[in-house]
Amino acid sequence: METTARKIKPNVNIVSVQPLEVSKYWLLAEFMVSEALKYSGGYADSKHIYDQLLTDQMQLFIMFGNDETEHNKVFGIAVTRVGAMPNFNQLEIIICTGQRRDIWEDKFVSTITNFARQNDCKRLCIWARPGWERVSKKWGWKKQHVQLVKELDELCK
Repeated sequence: METTARKIKPNVNIVSVQPLEVSKYWLLAEFMVSEALKYSGGYADSKHIYDQLLTDQMQLFIMFGNDETEHNKVFGIAVTRVGAMPNFNQLEIIICTGQRRDIWEDKFVSTITNFARQNDCKRLCIWARPGWERVSKKWGWKKQHVQLVKELDELCK
């Protein structure tokens, strides 16, 4: 007799990690931070992000819960920072990565929107790879600028 895994309803919570708790949760997040930074042009490594999380210069969010078959799993992480602009603050999403975005993306956007409001931010800003442009339209995001990068070492070749 063949048994099948019991299906469960996906439930992922967005955990806002306080600076004093970062070291406790870092093992769950560090791999995803490191992987995301591989695509960032090397502006930082995970140790830099960790140090800024400890001092609340950046904030860590962990997408934790279950999908249809797996219990208690980290599905994603995000790193933000409150950018103090001359006329207002903006919440900048520096890293947002993970698996099964479909089961946590709406809750994540709601969570960071509330976090931004609580921190007197006038707008949200995301540093993202091109795939995020398409999906972010459903939350009212629009393309305002494009970041183009050329490494200086390439100019010497």
